[in-house]
Parts: sequence; C-alpha cells; structure tokens
Amino acid sequence: MIALVSRFMRGRKKELLHYGSIVSVGVVLGGMLSSQAHAVVTVNLGKDQFFTLGVGVRAQYLSHDSTVPGNKHSASADDLRIYMGAQFHKYVKTTLNLERLRDGNWNVLDGILQVEPWKAFNIWGGRMLTPSDRSNLDGPYFLSTYAFPMVAQYPGAWSGRDDGIAIWGKLAKDHFRYVTGIYRGHNWVQGGSNYGEHPLFAGRMEYNFLDPEPSPAYYTASTYYGKADILAIGLAGQYQTDGVGSAEVKGTYKAWNVDGLFEKRIGKNAKYGVYTLEGAYYQYYTDGVKDIQAGYKQRTPSYGNVGGINAGTAFLASTAYLIPYKLGWGRVQPLVRYQEFRFKENLYGPGHPKTTQFDAGANYVMDAHNLRFTFDYVRYKAASARAQGAFLLGMQFQY
Repeated sequence: MIALVSRFMRGRKKELLHYGSIVSVGVVLGGMLSSQAHAVVTVNLGKDQFFTLGVGVRAQYLSHDSTVPGNKHSASADDLRIYMGAQFHKYVKTTLNLERLRDGNWNVLDGILQVEPWKAFNIWGGRMLTPSDRSNLDGPYFLSTYAFPMVAQYPGAWSGRDDGIAIWGKLAKDHFRYVTGIYRGHNWVQGGSNYGEHPLFAGRMEYNFLDPEPSPAYYTASTYYGKADILAIGLAGQYQTDGVGSAEVKGTYKAWNVDGLFEKRIGKNAKYGVYTLEGAYYQYYTDGVKDIQAGYKQRTPSYGNVGGINAGTAFLASTAYLIPYKLGWGRVQPLVRYQEFRFKENLYGPGHPKTTQFDAGANYVMDAHNLRFTFDYVRYKAASARAQGAFLLGMQFQY
C-alpha cells in the first residue's frame, strides 16, 4: 500500500469523495484565506489572560490507492483540527486541540497544562508530542512534503502524542533546546507486553548553529521558507521495559535517531531563493521480539498506542528549493525525498527485507505552512512486494 496519508490515518478505511469537489473547495479557500491565514481568533480576558481559537484542514487526491477496491483513485479529507489555547496567569497556560476522526467522532489531539516560568525550564503535563524525531515534532502541517514519512515510527497514543509529563527549555540564546519526559507508554492492553506496568522514557536535545529555529517550545518544522538560516542537529531517544510483544513473549523497546536540517537564504533577503536539505537516521530495537499487531483489541490500528513496532534501521533524505519569483498568489518549491526502512535480519523474513519510498514534486506556497498545495509523484515499494506509483495532490490550510 502506498504510504501517503499522515501517520494518524494509516490503517483506516478510505472515504471516497469527489476529486473535483476537493480541488474546487481548495481553490476557493485559497482565495479567501491567502491574506489572513495567521488571523487566529484571540479574546483578551484581562492582564496576562486570553483565549485563542483556530482551525486546520488537510485534503488530498490520490491517483492510485490500493486500499480502495475496484476504483483505484480516491479523494479524502485527511483531518480537521480545532486549536484552542488559554492563558490564566503570566506563567500558566493550557492547550486543547481536537481532531475529527473518519468515523465522525472527535479525539483529543493535545490536552496540556503548561507551567512556563522561564525559557530554560518549563513543565508540561497531559497529552502532548513525545520527544522524538524532527518529523514527529513537525506534525503533518509543518513538513516540507505533504505525506508523513513512513520511516518515522516512534509509538504514540494518538498522532505521535502520549500522556505524561515533560520538562523542556531553551538555552544559549535559544540555540540549544532540550525536552525530556515520562509517558504512559506502549502496549498498555490486556494481552500486550506492558499491561499496567512500565512507563516510556523519552528525551531530545538539539543545537542550532546559525539562527535559532522560529518555532514554539520544543516543536520543529522541516522548512521555514526563508524566515531564518538554519543548521540544526538533533538527537532523540526512547526506552521502555516490556514495551513490545505479547504478555507471553515480551521485549524491551529502545529507539534513537539523529536528524539534521540545513536551510539557507541565497542572496540578500533570499533574492535568489531558499535552499533546504534534511536528513535523519533511525535505529529501532525490540529485543529480538515481534510486536503484536497494530491496534490489538482496539477499534482501529490508530487507537490505543498498541502494537505495530518494527525492529530495524531507517533513514530519509530530502532537498527542496523555494523559487524566489511569485507565480500568481504564491511561490513554487520543487522537492525530492527518499526513504528506506531495513528490517532486522531474519526477524521478518530471510535476510534484511526493506521498504522504500521516493517522492518528487513541488509545493505551491501561498502563506507558508498555513496555506499550501502539493503535487507529488510517489513510488513506494513494500518489502517482498511490487513497486507502486501514484500521483498525489494535497492541500492544507490553518487559520
């Protein structure tokens, strides 16, 4: 199956929509929102007190979708998000973000109590992004490409999130960022390896050698479209005793990765465009144990932070160039990305089975990550399967 939808949509049944409807809606929204995509609603409630409200939507058309019987093309609304935030005190904030599921229900994406007394030391509790790789901390809206990378496979209760407590901060004039936390963890299900026991420990540190990244907290992006010159190297790791396998055959889960982003404005004020280069290397360990299937005893594989972890080595490399000249309402950013996941030897078949994916296309950038269209050709080859190719047209906006 071609892995094109974002990570929280993997394994769900596709909903068929009309291709022309999605394109038409996207164009209309583009015209309406291009000048106000940053205009989140803010209500001031007093000194150091406010409430904010925003929304995010993504939709795609896929020319070949093996999950759709008979009709091999599909269109779908990937997700609808509602963003809410509030500040009650100079140092106390909350975040509540909701996401609408394909089955029509809503799920809590983020639910965080944030105590932020200093840049160098902040405490968050609730559901949040765990310390992990750049792609996971980007989320689907802040990648340089539309489709979430298939090599980024850190576990999460929902969309890379988990329930727990974290400490994070920025040092050295915001050039150094760190985050570390303790979370509920993987396979908390009857019959799973970790029913009611061990937490997940996770941490990440990152150093920016040029400008500090203009992203909040410990979050990241894979392109800033020339807003800053970036050379960032990050190192992340996770550990959980009995984090993989079944109740009968358990294994310790360990994973780590190193990732880097280089983005440079060419010429004064990016007169000659913006060049972007990103790379990441991953190691996933399962203690020689096969994990239970994704979503074991759950409604779908997306729920419950259960199963689906694979042992192996993976990497990705991508490059992009933001052309400095406007074409209509926006600018074009050609891009190329390659990914490879090599499974642990003899655990999932003889030798080292591997899955690869190659993307080549372009973004049409109207308002950075807040309003963007993507056209992409993808060639995906699963282990021991024939390669498949597809064209993708994606649209996202945030308001």
